[in-house]
Amino acid sequence: MENNEFKEKLIYINRITKVVKGGRRFSFSALVVTGNQSGKLGVAHAKAKQVPDAIKKATELSKRKLIHIPLKEGRTLHHDVIAKEGSGKVILRAAPKGTGIIAGGSIRAVCEVAGIKDIVAKSLGSSNPHNVVRACIKGLTSQSSPKNISILRGKKISEIIVKRGWMNLNSINYRIKKDKIRPGRGIGSGKGKTCGRGHKGQKARSGVAINSFEGGQMPLYRRLPKRGFKPIKKNNIGLLNLYQLQKYISKKRLNSQNLINLDLLKKNKIMKNKIDKIKLLANGEIKDQITIEVDFISKSAKEKIEKKGGSIKLTTK
Repeated sequence: MENNEFKEKLIYINRITKVVKGGRRFSFSALVVTGNQSGKLGVAHAKAKQVPDAIKKATELSKRKLIHIPLKEGRTLHHDVIAKEGSGKVILRAAPKGTGIIAGGSIRAVCEVAGIKDIVAKSLGSSNPHNVVRACIKGLTSQSSPKNISILRGKKISEIIVKRGWMNLNSINYRIKKDKIRPGRGIGSGKGKTCGRGHKGQKARSGVAINSFEGGQMPLYRRLPKRGFKPIKKNNIGLLNLYQLQKYISKKRLNSQNLINLDLLKKNKIMKNKIDKIKLLANGEIKDQITIEVDFISKSAKEKIEKKGGSIKLTTK
């Protein structure tokens, strides 16, 4: 049953000072939340020269901005909500009967005038009452009730409500999204202003090799050649498959009667000149009898060639 009696709560009052030619002029702003304790509430902010006038103006304004909040059994939320407004972030969680209002000042005031009796709430972002209240109102209005869902989906409420109660999401572990760390330096990196390098001095500069300073002479790391980890005597091994050999024989780029080796493959531009050794693999099939000279060969490739009456010569480089 809807209650027509409204309850007002003052959330925050602020004094504003304006400096003028003759001195200072003071005024006051008030943030007030109003509700009928049955799912209707409104929030407003107003200014006046005196505190009572500011509260009165905010109260009247909040009664003109009433919104409806869907409540489960008239006491709690239908499901858990995470809401963000500006820099204010809040988590509102549905609670079983008898829990009460477990929430901070601003959220508690909103819940009391709205008629919420069981709720667990936490503010994660800004502590500014304006941001917290706006985030709380956004979260309360963003929840869905079984009635709204049934209208949207064109079904009966009984078809949507599950056995153990609709939207029983209290066991969900919400992960609050944190700002992504941007690697590098500076405030935006997420590692502090100086990124752990301290302040001033040589060690605060980038590209410093103070630990390997050798008294002015050419440092060791510049005297050594820039060879890195690349091996000097590296062999470039070229891979060759049986189906490739058969393709070149079919196109008459290779003669199956001749000995097939690395020099012949380079001459016919089948292998690049930088290749030092060949490894023969067994992908595909070979139809002709061949004699081939390679450095490495797989067991299955060897069996396929010998099955066709061919022969393999392994080089001893």
